[in-house]
Amino acid sequence: MQDVLRNLLQYGELSFRDFMEVALYHPQFGYYATRENPVGRSGDYVTAPVLSPAFSFAIGRLVREFVRRAEGAMCSIVDIGCGDGGLIRAIAAEIDAPHARFFGVDRALGRVHDEHARVTFLNTLDQVPRDGMHVILSNELFDAFPFARLMQRGEHLHELWVGERGGTLDWVEREAPGPYEHYFAERGIELAEGQFADVSLEWEAYYADVAHFVRQGMIVTFDYGFPQQKLFHPRARRFGTAAAYAGQRVSRDLLANAGEQDLTAHINFTDLERAGEREGATTLFFDRLAPFLLGVGIAEHPLFTPVHELSVSNAEQGMALMEAREDARRLVLPDGIGEELRVLVQGKGIAMEGWSFQSPLIP
Repeated sequence: MQDVLRNLLQYGELSFRDFMEVALYHPQFGYYATRENPVGRSGDYVTAPVLSPAFSFAIGRLVREFVRRAEGAMCSIVDIGCGDGGLIRAIAAEIDAPHARFFGVDRALGRVHDEHARVTFLNTLDQVPRDGMHVILSNELFDAFPFARLMQRGEHLHELWVGERGGTLDWVEREAPGPYEHYFAERGIELAEGQFADVSLEWEAYYADVAHFVRQGMIVTFDYGFPQQKLFHPRARRFGTAAAYAGQRVSRDLLANAGEQDLTAHINFTDLERAGEREGATTLFFDRLAPFLLGVGIAEHPLFTPVHELSVSNAEQGMALMEAREDARRLVLPDGIGEELRVLVQGKGIAMEGWSFQSPLIP
């Protein structure tokens, strides 16, 4: 990866967005090409599906609810950015309906078909059949899109680029191109002097493609982010949200160890909402992960069984069960991942009310 970047920098500096594209997605040396599985306790970070099987159980309940309300129509359940396919496989195992079919979409996957798991893996969403109804799922997809690092300098917006000084990667400032100026002007957002912001123009564009693809169905997006007024708050997020992850540790040194650490930033959920609405979708839910999971019935999973109803045969089993219960609770407790992740649900051509996740009884 160092050789690749050095060769590219011979022809000029790289915008951070292009640097990130190379560092993460280079087909031979990029982070996702060289990491067999960066997710999990032995990897660089943990996601909700990997943290506990209670997550896929809860999403399975939502899918089952959708299939039931489809009243016999063909339903395609699609996980975009599915990685190793663990989530969509688990959901498929939960659903026993002849009119449900399951797809995992990831640009890093070859096209295969797993007869046992009932899941077809594809490289792009447009390979998924358009007939029938759809549930489109994505988990931490948008926060992995390459983004620009921007900074307000007086009256001008600057973009951070990557150059090389003395054999070391370093930051370079340039005046930001028009599309980024337009991004903030169109939304009525004014950055404070010296404030950083991390923006991908692909957030809105890609979600619009997803919403356009769905003729009748539901789009469920799990990701780290905020509505735009919170995301670009001049005091709360003065230095932006960009971060690097490696070995379960977070760092702000985005240029270190290129190709060996994940790079990510919180997304602007307002972009997604607006894109969906322009394509005819209606927002059914937007909130933290915890109330969403409680609404769809995660508490019905055996890991939430009251302690006095449990029985274990030995100390080792007891310790493993305690750890698994704690991981499941992190999905819904205020100090866990359930408080940090946000969920956006939009629908097209389906009932706008009466869904389990819309329950007003959930705090």
